[in-house]
Amino acid sequence: GRLRVGLGGGGGRRGRGGRGGRARGRGGRAAGGAAPAPPAAGGRGAGGAARARARGGGPAAASALDGVLADGARGAVSGLAARFLTHPMDTLKARAQVRGARGAAARAEGGRTRAVGLYKGFGAVAALAPLASGAYFVGYESGTRWFGTSASASAATGMWAQALAGVVYTPMDVIKERLQTQDVLGERARMGRYRHWVDAARVIAREEGARGLFRGYWAQNFVWWPWSAAYFAIYERSRVALESSGGEASPMVSAVSATAAATAATTLTHPLDLAKTRLQTMRFETTTSASLRGVLRDVFKREGARGLFAGAGARVAAVAPGSAISFGVYETLKQSGWLSLIHI
Repeated sequence: GRLRVGLGGGGGRRGRGGRGGRARGRGGRAAGGAAPAPPAAGGRGAGGAARARARGGGPAAASALDGVLADGARGAVSGLAARFLTHPMDTLKARAQVRGARGAAARAEGGRTRAVGLYKGFGAVAALAPLASGAYFVGYESGTRWFGTSASASAATGMWAQALAGVVYTPMDVIKERLQTQDVLGERARMGRYRHWVDAARVIAREEGARGLFRGYWAQNFVWWPWSAAYFAIYERSRVALESSGGEASPMVSAVSATAAATAATTLTHPLDLAKTRLQTMRFETTTSASLRGVLRDVFKREGARGLFAGAGARVAAVAPGSAISFGVYETLKQSGWLSLIHI
């Protein structure tokens, strides 16, 4: 949403700019339309301390686990808040990505331009995004223990966390995007027509089975793995270039660097995301055409290079603000002490 990256700038170790919090902050899918920050905001400092306390056993271990649960709860709340505010832009992005496809409707069915139409599919997000964020958090915690904390290990941890969270994100995206695009795609192009997200989940499971709900799982990973790699590289170079002193990055420098990195990474990986959206929402005549490569080849052939970036502006407008909102809400909850009374 993946934390597809928390753009806010929390300076120091807590934010993405800090050395300790770098991996968790930016490694995977986010909160807004695409990048998580909540688990990251805790930073590796907090996570490492919790793990160290947990090894001691007894009350310390329980306290450490309480902290993990509280971080997870804050991450779920902040991610959901970000998704709620950016869902309209995510809907516009999904519709733009399929509008030029073969079989797309000449105009939206029923002329649905009301604001409520921009929240189609949000029920699936509200129900599944918190669980997906939790899966990402678990993946990052376990990955850090297994792989270590070096740069290459952090990349491996991010890929593992994304792969684990994708088990929840994929069915969520399939349901959400089919509802978002069903008024744009013609009857022959779309996979079905659904009343609401529960109806969509039921019909997809009955008619297509688990394979339908997990359609595009690997395509999703191939969107967010390179997204994370691009984000890492651009963020670090931007932060170093903007820093005026040799100390920790300031919150403003971190925020600017994170925004620039997310914007660039989102733009660079947009063709892959466009192909993923079409794979999850449309019918295909052959198995060959129903692949990332097949979709990209067909889009370039029929719509040109410009078609590969349809909806890119809306995607950037969803991912960047969504990450900043996610990070801001997480930090507000953390500093206020809310959700800190969770015990096991």
